[in-house]
Amino acid sequence: MCFSAPVSFTTGALIGGIGILGLLHTRRAKIQLFAALPLLFGIQQLNEGVIWTALPSASSRPLLYGLTQFYAFFIGVLWPILFPLSLLLFEPGRIRRRLIGGVVAVGVAVAIYTLVVMAQFGFTVSVAHNCLVYDNPAGIWPGMELIYLLVTCGAFFIASDDRIHWIGVANLAGFGIAASFFSLNLPSVWCFCAAVISSLIYWYVRTRPLHAAAAPQQGVARRPTAV
Repeated sequence: MCFSAPVSFTTGALIGGIGILGLLHTRRAKIQLFAALPLLFGIQQLNEGVIWTALPSASSRPLLYGLTQFYAFFIGVLWPILFPLSLLLFEPGRIRRRLIGGVVAVGVAVAIYTLVVMAQFGFTVSVAHNCLVYDNPAGIWPGMELIYLLVTCGAFFIASDDRIHWIGVANLAGFGIAASFFSLNLPSVWCFCAAVISSLIYWYVRTRPLHAAAAPQQGVARRPTAV
């Protein structure tokens, strides 16, 4: 995380463990990618912990550069695609699937742009106000943040399950906090918030069978669907 190596390692271990529990509880292939998101966030946070440890040493510059690109790959390539794609895989509504599919397409475009920037310029990391700051020479062009919000949060509000909407609300709240108080460190702080919020995915996975069993069946008895 942006504040220190111990916080990054602790958060990574806890969130990664929650992700593993979610996967162990999940039996349906369609929801496994969604259940795995906390585990991926845990890996990202652990990677940032290693970045903290590599920063003070001049001999660790090659390692630091690779770790920074790995972190940028999560932010700019994986999350824009995996967030909407993980919801698309188990969304039952045809129209909603098409809308989420459109978000996935935009996410792929963001990922391609990020890969081009990584190939041409690479990303750098530094410390400012006791937080990590990620940067690249290409900068952020107007509207980029709104597009990023669309691909990382939009599908949560399109999904037919109301409980997924609340995860989207929490993500937007995390972005608002990071943008308001840590604008210089926005990517790092928001990813920390998103990592913590991803624990709600475990709650969703655990309660999904109960929710399905309690849903109105319009007079037809059905067995609850396993996650």
